[in-house]
Amino acid sequence: MILLARVTALAGVHGDAGSRDPGMGVCDPNNCTRPYNHGQRMITTARELYQQIQARRPPLLLDVRNEDEFARWKVEGAHPVETLNLPYFAFVEDEPGSVAKVKDWLAGRAPELVVICAKGGSSEFVAEVLRGHSLSAQNLEGGMIAWGGQTVRSEIPSSPVRVLQILRFGKGCLSYVLSAGSDAVIVDPHRHMDEYGALLHEHGLRLRAVIDTHLHADHVSGAPALAQSASVPCFGHRDDFEHASFSFEPITDRAPLRIGALDLAPVRFLHSPGHTPGSTSLLVNDKLLLTGDTLFVGGVGRPDLAGKAAEWGRELHRTLQERLRPLGDDVLVLPAHSAGPQEARADGTVAAPLGALRQRNPALRTDAATFVEEAVRSAGAAPEAYARIREANMGHWSASEDELAELEFGKNECAMARRH
Repeated sequence: MILLARVTALAGVHGDAGSRDPGMGVCDPNNCTRPYNHGQRMITTARELYQQIQARRPPLLLDVRNEDEFARWKVEGAHPVETLNLPYFAFVEDEPGSVAKVKDWLAGRAPELVVICAKGGSSEFVAEVLRGHSLSAQNLEGGMIAWGGQTVRSEIPSSPVRVLQILRFGKGCLSYVLSAGSDAVIVDPHRHMDEYGALLHEHGLRLRAVIDTHLHADHVSGAPALAQSASVPCFGHRDDFEHASFSFEPITDRAPLRIGALDLAPVRFLHSPGHTPGSTSLLVNDKLLLTGDTLFVGGVGRPDLAGKAAEWGRELHRTLQERLRPLGDDVLVLPAHSAGPQEARADGTVAAPLGALRQRNPALRTDAATFVEEAVRSAGAAPEAYARIREANMGHWSASEDELAELEFGKNECAMARRH
């Protein structure tokens, strides 16, 4: 059978298509024997899919990755998303039966159907198969890698400091652009520097400094490269970055953010160890608290990434109960991660008043012994890539874009609450 021969050849070149897309299996419309709808749009982007979900108009999703990959990380939204997981090779081995399963799942519905895989190759092939059986199907361009890399931005109402929050919605990573007048500081940037350059240009801002609140483990930081490209200081705490191969400006606890004689904005550093020894929060105008991975809207950062759950857990509890105690209930917490779309507010921002978290976050109401016990019980093996990512964020090695995307693949696992 021509179809099976073609797919087998692709699989032989690219390996297991459930985890490594063939990246090719698309019929040439001039030579393909399948029906080909020239009027139908063939792809959708990660941003478009996110916007549909946010607007409560989600398409149905068909994820053709292996079951274990689907279970670890999938497309999720602030509103329910209906997804069928039917691996790619099911279509290779039994196309009629697989198409029948999709039709049974649709149960007569004729909605938009978006097909998803890791990189966009296997799903492109399956979408074509479905269109050949008169089903409307689009391919998620770039697959889950694109879903994990795309961002949306929102403004956090604040004065005199303007705050823009950038959310990588598929990974739950958050970064910030703080500006006062034409001066800007970027906090916890991801590695795609062009996005920040475009944002600065759009708002007429001049970058003055870059800050990493801690040594990130789940994604590659853009802070050192961004600072170097703009010839501005890169701030980090010595307890995390002492052995970094790049130059950094050491953070001093409770000191204001200052570049030479220039006070950029009413920003003060608060050393907040626990998730990492050098974790640092930023108090902005006494109204906003950028907490890094210390405190989330729905949990706290995991203290076990170095295998020191008890030791770092005690530090984290001390940070939550003592170091943050003087701050008022009306201070707005802005974390570096979201544990999921359910943490977003109605306007799409991820934030919560500290007083509300003191009421509903158990970690802020638990005694030290119980907290440490929970930290130890929740400890687990970190993803293998995390150690490699930390080394990259120390500047100890570099890699190609494809290698970096592979390292970052998957949901973030930086919250203690996720280790149950």
